[in-house]
Amino acid sequence: MRRTRLVFGCLMSIALAGLPLAALAQPSPAEPSALGGPAAALPAATPAPAPPAPPAPTYPYTGYISADLVNVRSGPALYYYALLTMSKNVPVTVEAEQDGWLALRAPEGIYGLVRKSDVTIDAAGASATVSAPRARVYTSSATAKRHWCVMATLTQGDTVQVRGPGEGDFIKVAPPESARVWVVDQYVAATGSTEPSQRTTVPTDIQPPKDEPLVEAFKEAEKDLMAQLAKDVPDRDFDNVAATFKEIAEKAEKAYLKNSAQRRLAYVAALAEQKAEYVRVTSLPDKLDERLADIKTDWAGKQAETQRDQRLLKSDFIATGFLATMESLEDVDYPIKFKLVDQNNRPLVVLKSSAHDLSKYVGKVVGVRGTKTFLREWRIYLVTVDDVEVVEE
Repeated sequence: MRRTRLVFGCLMSIALAGLPLAALAQPSPAEPSALGGPAAALPAATPAPAPPAPPAPTYPYTGYISADLVNVRSGPALYYYALLTMSKNVPVTVEAEQDGWLALRAPEGIYGLVRKSDVTIDAAGASATVSAPRARVYTSSATAKRHWCVMATLTQGDTVQVRGPGEGDFIKVAPPESARVWVVDQYVAATGSTEPSQRTTVPTDIQPPKDEPLVEAFKEAEKDLMAQLAKDVPDRDFDNVAATFKEIAEKAEKAYLKNSAQRRLAYVAALAEQKAEYVRVTSLPDKLDERLADIKTDWAGKQAETQRDQRLLKSDFIATGFLATMESLEDVDYPIKFKLVDQNNRPLVVLKSSAHDLSKYVGKVVGVRGTKTFLREWRIYLVTVDDVEVVEE
């Protein structure tokens, strides 16, 4: 009886410890079975097959921004400075991936900064050629407050398009082909994937809730901005876009939306300044030609006046003035038939000449040389002309 109690107590202890009673009947693989042979090993459980890995993307590929507002940064980490904000469904080109960040081709609104001392700008001001052994291109935008990140490094002889003057010793240039900017990978979807509005079938009798009106206004302003950027620079008009972003910045209560609208407003203001500068620079050749023509005309007039004054001031002229006929003696065979008058037609001297045909000079300003005699009966001087010179036609 005592032995029975001990066995029962052991069995209860095992049961309370959580071991199944059947385990007591299973021999150890190293122990002999009841038949005297080694115990048969239990079959191992078959592991479930691992799901196939998704195919690696092929770069480059096209995609679109899948979130409402996404910061584009100068490098693949949050400590890199923001360049601009992109809105939902804006197309992008993905070139590479690094640690959860996607490298994009630089979109409109991002430019590079190059030191003037490293390049030579052509006469038209449209392009620049690297003259230094190497030139760094720093990443920047209209709203970026810093520009220490290098987007590309150019070598001597490379050319870039000039976008305008920069601050200090820098000029603005178009991003080179190798330039990249970065966004978080979860905010970009590959082109061809279903749009969020198409993934879920919405019953015809149920309308999806509308987004916040200011977010919708931001999206519309972004579309308008993209449409303006697609135009030629002189045709772009940013007034409506700027007014919309300004209204959003003033009315938005959410910090992210207010900040995004303010950054966009600063970006649009910079674009408007670039347009004004572009129009001013491209109109310079025409204005210079017009100004040069005016200068040449003024110079020719002043030269003519100077030459006339010099001729008028010659000391060997006895008299100068407009040569006119003596009206009362036109039909009389008299040697005195011409006179010199001032601009008010007042007679200065009368003329006669056997050496020159004075009729050829009527109506012109002339200077005469010769002998001067005072005619008492006429109370005027008579010049016997030996030489006549036209001072002004």
